[in-house]
Amino acid sequence: MKSFLKDAEGKKPRTEGEETWVDSLRDLAYDVEDIIDKFMYHMHEQQSGGRFASLLHKTIRFPNHWNRSRFSRWLHKTRHNPKYLWYRSRFTRWLHKTIHIPNYRGRFASCLHKAIRIAKKLWYRLQIGKKLQKITKTIKDITERNQRYDIDPLEGTSLDDIQKWVKNQAESSLFIKEDELVGVEHKKQVLMGWLMNGEQQQAVISVVGMGGSGKTTLVAKTFSSESEKRHFSCYAWITVSQSYVIEDLFRRLIKEVHQATKEEVPAAADLNSMSYMELLYILVTYLESRRYLVVLDDMWDIKLLKEMRIALPNRLLGSQIMLTTRKEDIAFYSFVVEGHVHRIQPLEKNEAWELFSKKAFSTYHNKRCPPELESSAWELLGKRKGLTLAVVALGGLMSSKESSTEWRKVCNSINWHLINDHFLEPVKTILFFSFNDLPYRLKHCFLYCSIFPEDYLIRAERLIRLWMAECFVEHVKGVTLEEVSESYLMELNFRMMLQVVWCPTIRQACKMHNLMRELALSTLEKDKFCVVYDGREEMEEIRARRLSIQSSEGEIKVCKGMSQLRSFHVFVTGVFSPSISSTLLSQFKLLRILDLEDVPIEELPDGLIYLFNLRYLSLSRTSIKKLPESIGQLCNLQKP
Repeated sequence: MKSFLKDAEGKKPRTEGEETWVDSLRDLAYDVEDIIDKFMYHMHEQQSGGRFASLLHKTIRFPNHWNRSRFSRWLHKTRHNPKYLWYRSRFTRWLHKTIHIPNYRGRFASCLHKAIRIAKKLWYRLQIGKKLQKITKTIKDITERNQRYDIDPLEGTSLDDIQKWVKNQAESSLFIKEDELVGVEHKKQVLMGWLMNGEQQQAVISVVGMGGSGKTTLVAKTFSSESEKRHFSCYAWITVSQSYVIEDLFRRLIKEVHQATKEEVPAAADLNSMSYMELLYILVTYLESRRYLVVLDDMWDIKLLKEMRIALPNRLLGSQIMLTTRKEDIAFYSFVVEGHVHRIQPLEKNEAWELFSKKAFSTYHNKRCPPELESSAWELLGKRKGLTLAVVALGGLMSSKESSTEWRKVCNSINWHLINDHFLEPVKTILFFSFNDLPYRLKHCFLYCSIFPEDYLIRAERLIRLWMAECFVEHVKGVTLEEVSESYLMELNFRMMLQVVWCPTIRQACKMHNLMRELALSTLEKDKFCVVYDGREEMEEIRARRLSIQSSEGEIKVCKGMSQLRSFHVFVTGVFSPSISSTLLSQFKLLRILDLEDVPIEELPDGLIYLFNLRYLSLSRTSIKKLPESIGQLCNLQKP
């Protein structure tokens, strides 16, 4: 089931019918996981004796403590009554003889205990067998239903339409007017200085930043400069994207450089019939005697970059290669030539405000924000964190909103608008493009970061331990799990999905961009990965494997679905901390992770002893001074 879900995850986007099938199988996989964990819980109870066995043992041992029973108290009351003295002495002698019969008590207790244990085991296995048969039948029903409606998620839906849309968006940047841009001129001058430095050595200029940060727009404005084009004898702009065919890129490059020199382009029929070697020969032969400029936009793969470099010869004529990428490892890759890297920084506050005003208040006098909308406008901009594409898209959305009431509604439901409003569709598509490119394990690691509150500084050590406890980290021979986890963190940083920072108090930490977090949150509940509760609505039922409490309003109440939780996180987001009761913890019998770091609780509830399956328990920076003795019963806790 997990292998199937892994394959299906790589086929996004899917139709609604395919989504329903995958969701059904995900639910079934969770059900199987529950059955396995409950069976392990049952085995643990049997090994530890269980509550019933403990009670039975005490009952069987009653004769050793007869002087404390009700019967002994009755005998004590009658000790001065002659009528009962003779009966009492006879009964007492008989009782002592019975107690001292060799192995009487031990054999009886052992046989009874074994009989009950066998009966319980048979009954429990029967119940598990029925549940597994029910799941098997459900799988067959789902398969038959999907065959009836001709649904197959493993076929997937082609990404060609989305990639074509992204490519068109990128190439349209060549035609954006200068007056529509903000904060580009200085960055453009930096790139122009590297391009036209007069050196004969070939150079690679990389522009790196997260999706929607304005990389392509900046390079497009630099590429479109007439003074720059006169400096090179030929030039070409190639949008690469995630899915590519190297021969098609070669054909596109041949056409572009020939058109730039106004030379006759080989016939399309001839190009389409040429092999890889023939196309490569044409390119190398044509470019080795010319000073060229080639832009490789939206580069995702170092392997492709190596293949493209073969077709771009270095003959010390001052040729230049520019590329845009979301991955730092590509930007800093060494090509044994001079290299320059320009990191795209978020827009400054005044730049973001200027760009937003141009879009949102285009019909207002002097394109200025009315006083009654200013506070809402700044609140919306604060959540975009200077991301150029998000500022432009948000400005387009708000240009149709006139009253302050409409603006407040958007402020209060910006997550919903991000997913459902067509104005913000480009932001969602561009950012999800980065998410879909992640390997399967890294997708879970990335989604996990969104369970932390907004703008939360996440300790790298804490995050790595949580990943390990969740079994997100693969076992690699000769490498520790911590080292593999650190490589995951660096990979997310290189891809601009997380920002790794150094903090004097907690050393290495990371942060998640607000937009990335909002998009991740939209995926969490949909895939039943996690529920983030912020206290705005009443929590009636949990349909996920993880729960993140980010509310400080009193005691956390028990609700439906808590027995299926595997991870429980509590964050202090206000003045007061939520309280945790033993009744609440008793609902989490199969819980694997209990994260109470920084929560100012003074005592750990006794209900902790119910968490047989617990692997990770964090009480760092709490007010707890003493641990209960029952913590020794948590046999599955992992060492840090």
